[in-house]
Amino acid sequence: MKWIIRIVIVLVVLIAAGLWFGWSQLGNIVKFGIEQGTPPVVQTAVTVDQVNLSPFSGTGAIEGFQIGNPKGFTGPYAVRIARAEVALDTNSVSKDKIVIKHIYITNPEINLEAGLHGTNLKHISDNAKNFVSQQTSKAAGTGGESKAAPAEDGKPQKSVKLQVNELLITGAKLSASVAGVVPGADAKATLPDIKLTNLGEGASGISAAELTSLVLNKISTEAAKASASGSLKNLLQGGGSQLNTGGLKGLLGK
Repeated sequence: MKWIIRIVIVLVVLIAAGLWFGWSQLGNIVKFGIEQGTPPVVQTAVTVDQVNLSPFSGTGAIEGFQIGNPKGFTGPYAVRIARAEVALDTNSVSKDKIVIKHIYITNPEINLEAGLHGTNLKHISDNAKNFVSQQTSKAAGTGGESKAAPAEDGKPQKSVKLQVNELLITGAKLSASVAGVVPGADAKATLPDIKLTNLGEGASGISAAELTSLVLNKISTEAAKASASGSLKNLLQGGGSQLNTGGLKGLLGK
């Protein structure tokens, strides 16, 4: 009887160790997913320094998230988030729809750069919209079920849906410049808070691409509003007269 008990104990320990290892790798899995899944959506480089998530509470942070600039823009990046606090519903991690209780982003750096063909933020936002539109069209052609890229074994991967109960962006620092026209000149502003709630409620949820597109569209819209007034407007108007394009006129509401 004792040897049976010992075997059971060993099995329990091995199972617990396996579960712990799986949970401990959750941050790396999320990091890999962001860095591999986001670039096709925004059509530019995306990097993350690290992701830390507690296997017990589901809380943690994404650190050093950065969206690079599209081709034709000179700045090192368009968006940089030093730290984003997240909280997951741990019971949903193994299900088809992952529930994110909240995402809190504080003081992100938003670099708006105007060039010959509009702004970097508009390019990135449009890329995300186009990606979502293409995915929606594909889903419509397959009976409404979005098909992900096949895995290494040739079998189609199941698309993971999300639900975000609250997403809050506060203290976003906007810096605007005109690419190649006003070297070293820029203007700064703080964007109003952006709060989104109850995203992806219902069985269908929201895809990571849809969430990315929605957030980028909000940021791009607020940046455009800020650029239509004050020192940002003066800077962009000065550069726009040299660029002689309609992109900046649209940005400034003209």
